[in-house]
Amino acid sequence: MARAVTPARVMAEAERIMARSFAWGPCDCCSAACDVFGALWGVDPMASVRGYSGALAAHRLMARHGGLGGLADVLARRVGLCDGHRTGGLALSCFPGRRQSLLICIQPGLWAGKSPRGIAMVRAAAKGWYLA
Repeated sequence: MARAVTPARVMAEAERIMARSFAWGPCDCCSAACDVFGALWGVDPMASVRGYSGALAAHRLMARHGGLGGLADVLARRVGLCDGHRTGGLALSCFPGRRQSLLICIQPGLWAGKSPRGIAMVRAAAKGWYLA
């Protein structure tokens, strides 16, 4: 039987994965959130774009899709995710005027994201996706 995706389990996976050193590609805001998602659900939304390395490659990948939001939407659709916020789902950060990042939902109203110094917790997120 599969383990339940609870807020405690999401937080444990986020802490485990997002504690790694920041590196564009292997452990940035997108790949870390998708690594947590994959540990929870067995699905890697970034599987089709893994292998980039460095800030320039990450920015080029996002630019090809119109930014992080466009890239995240394409990746979510490829693996059959639904729009919305659910425990264990993904979402974009919502900081107007700042770079966005991909977050993992601990529970609606509490999100975790990879930061250069580890894990960052936020109380709001923009568009989200979850596995139905």
